[in-house]
Parts: sequence; C-alpha cells; structure tokens
Amino acid sequence: MTSKRTLIRGGQVYDHEGDVHKPALADILIEDDKIHSVGANLAPEGAHEVIDASGRLVVPGLINAHYHSHDVLCRGLFEELPLEMWLLYTLPMGADRSKDEVRARTLVGALESLRCGITTVQDMLGLSPLTDEQTDIVIAAYREAGIRVVFSPMVWDVPPIAMVRHKDSLPPAVQEMLGNKPRSIRDQLDYLEHQFKRHPAGGTLHWAIAPFAPQRCTPKMLQGCGELADKYDLAVYTHVYETRGQALIARELFADHQGSLISYMDDVGLLGPRLNIVHSVWISRQEIDRMAAADAGIVLNQLSNFKLKSGIAPVFDMRQAGVRLGLGCDNCSGSDVQSVFQAMKMFCLTAAVSEPEPGPGLAHEVLRHATIGNARTAGLAGRLGAIRPGYKADLILIDLNDVAYLPYNSAARQLVYTEAGRGVESVMVDGRMVVKDRVVKSIDEDALRREVVGLMRHFIADYDAVVKSRKAALPHMLDAHRRAWEPDIGMHRFIGRAR
Repeated sequence: MTSKRTLIRGGQVYDHEGDVHKPALADILIEDDKIHSVGANLAPEGAHEVIDASGRLVVPGLINAHYHSHDVLCRGLFEELPLEMWLLYTLPMGADRSKDEVRARTLVGALESLRCGITTVQDMLGLSPLTDEQTDIVIAAYREAGIRVVFSPMVWDVPPIAMVRHKDSLPPAVQEMLGNKPRSIRDQLDYLEHQFKRHPAGGTLHWAIAPFAPQRCTPKMLQGCGELADKYDLAVYTHVYETRGQALIARELFADHQGSLISYMDDVGLLGPRLNIVHSVWISRQEIDRMAAADAGIVLNQLSNFKLKSGIAPVFDMRQAGVRLGLGCDNCSGSDVQSVFQAMKMFCLTAAVSEPEPGPGLAHEVLRHATIGNARTAGLAGRLGAIRPGYKADLILIDLNDVAYLPYNSAARQLVYTEAGRGVESVMVDGRMVVKDRVVKSIDEDALRREVVGLMRHFIADYDAVVKSRKAALPHMLDAHRRAWEPDIGMHRFIGRAR
C-alpha cells in the first residue's frame, strides 16, 4: 500500500535539545503515523498534503499522565471538600451509569483535552460494571475522538472505606456508603487479560495496569497486577500518599512493611521501573530516595491536590533525589480542567517556592516532564514526546500571533507561564489532523453539547439524591478527617499558617 506523506512546512519546531527559547525554522515530513524526517527545506515531492506552519510553533503533543473520565459530568459540582469527603459523592456518581452517559463523558473529556493540546490521556477509569459492553463503549469513543489513550481500568479488592483512617469508628451506615464489595481478584484480573486480547494495543490504543491504591489491594491483588504487567510489558499506575490520613494508615496498618506503602509495594514485587505512583503528597524523603533507586516514577497532580485540600507535594526533594517525574490533571471534579498548560505552570510555581536560592529555568524541565517524561510513565519512551524521526506524529501547532506571544521572547517560558490553550490552532494525533484551524474534525461539538444537556437532567437528579443521602455522614467524616490531623508525623505539606 502507498504510504501517506504529509509535509508541515516552515514552523518553529520545538526541540528539547535545541534552542528552547527561539526554536529554529524547520520542516517535518510525516509518513503515515510517524515522523519521517525533520530539517530545513525538505522536498515536497510525494507529499499528499502540505501544511503551512509559518508563524506557528510546532510542539510535541502534550501527555496527561493521570486522568479519570468517569466523573467528567461532575465538573463544577464540588468545592472545599477534602478527598475522603469528596469520595462520598464522586464514587456513586461514576458507577452504573447509562451507555449514553459513558460514551458522552468520554467524548467530552477527549474534546477538552484536544482543544488544550493534549494528544494522549492516561485514563485510570473506575469502570462500573467491568463488562465487555462498557469497555467497548469507552474504547469506541476514544477512537471516534481520535485521541491517544493509555487505558487503565482500575482494580481493587479492599473497599473504598480503607481510604479513611479510624474507619471502624464510623457508624455502620456511613461505612456502608464507602464499602461496596468488589468482584473477586481472579475475576478482575481475568477481565483485564480478556480485554487485552479483545482490543489489542495498536494505533492510538495502549494499555496499563491500575491497582487503585496499595491500601485498597491485598498482596495477592498487587502480585497479580505485577504479573500481568510483566506478561504484557505494561506500566503500572496507583494512587499513593494523596492525603495525610494515608500516611498515618501506612504507619499504623502496614507496620509489617516498615509502616511504608513503598515498602509494601516492594515486598510484593511491584517497586520497579514499571511502577508510577500518583500524587505522593505525603511521601517521605527516604521513600523518595527508594523510588529513585528503583527507577520508579511519581506523577504529580498539584491542581487537584490543592483543590481537595491534600497539600503540596515535596517537589524540591523529588527533584533533588532525581526521581523521574510526570504530570497529570486528574478528575474533572477535582481539578475541573484537562489542561497540561495549567499543570506545568503549577509545577514551576511550587518548585520555585520550594527553594529560596536562584536556580536554572524550570520551563524547559517541565516541558520534558509533560512530554518525554509522561511518555516514559506509560512505557512509551522513544515513541512519544519529541519531534524526532521514528516518533509518532503527535503534534500541536501554536499560533504565535496570539497575544500570549506578544512580545515573543521565549517559546518554553511562554508555553508554560502564558499559554492557556487559546493559542492551540491545530492538533495532529497519529499522523491525523484532528483539530485544524481551531475546529475539531473528529467530534460534532454542537451535537455532543445537545446530548450532554439532555443527559444532565437525569444526572443532576441522581446527584441531588446522593447529596441528600450523604448529609448524615458529614459530621462523622469531618470528625475522622480532623483526627487525621492530630498526630505529629514530622512532615508539613500546607502553607499560609504561622505555626
């Protein structure tokens, strides 16, 4: 078959190893889904399409290394809730939804991502129920949108109540709200393996393994996840140390593992290059060093950590230890927006106030985390994250005529500190232009908007019922939350207080 060739001509091509402030003008020749060559004045002969990129900055597609599509329709419903209380509402609102709702929420998240220059999402999906039909709907929606996905349905065999310290002190009715019973370990792992075979990785579909969190998985579950990851050469993502309470749970309930969730994962054989722990707000420096030594990764989600009152991850210690880092945007109800631009700016600002001494610029560093680093989290190093021959043709074209680049002094700094997504003009995924001249070609936005408006009538009615049913639980959850702040654990992750 004849290969399709596309020539992107005359743009400023961002090169991680080149001039990150004023990238050189270059052409990019794309053959099917991969970059064939990058250079000046490439011959257009044989090109099926020539795209004029003059006045444009061509950047590697941004990658969101942590996201949950199951609560997209909860955007804007929550504020001023700590994580454990937030779970009271989000868990039921993501489970057992209609087929139309599952499809629509997947498309809405993909649409927003593409408009913000995200070409790959790692969807750590709380899929309920775990069925072929539900899986097919999600994968079909991602293919329809044209975005790349690292699909990671979550598995667990310990109920969500394990996220709450002193859970036994809660009334039985409150425990029941966070105590749904999972399917068996074997059923869940068999489900994953079955889906890998039904929908083999290829094109824009990739897979990863996602045990929800170590405290929500028995050793047998974690070992089974590790075996699947080894068998299919997949990355592993899991939530670790998101809250202060989780650090206390580790010390009190995992004493046989040195009071450490990192030791627990090491003891079951999961700590290694495949592993990515998400959040890591309340991780200790010793544990960070162990992560770095094992070549395990940390995916920061500072936007949601701030909003859900979890605290500030120890970015200075992570950078000093040399642990590999990635960035995520998290839930639409937790951070409200799928924007790696916002995540990059937040990283730089928190890193800046972690160290009073002047240092090297952070913008170029965080652009690597958001592209090459995030690709590495998914086991896709050398395939995504850079504009180089042999890499997948996942690119974004930024309009340098946007006021964010007036004046235009630095590509890296203005992408990170100034760009809000408004300058994203065109987006290519896997060699296919899915956004062109700010029009999404793969999704009928008006039709999707009408569909969501119709679905929200039932969704909000269900949400109102959940809020009403949870009202009696709030005083008990607040008490449990406050008790998590009583012991001195030798770590401080909040700002703005004199004490």
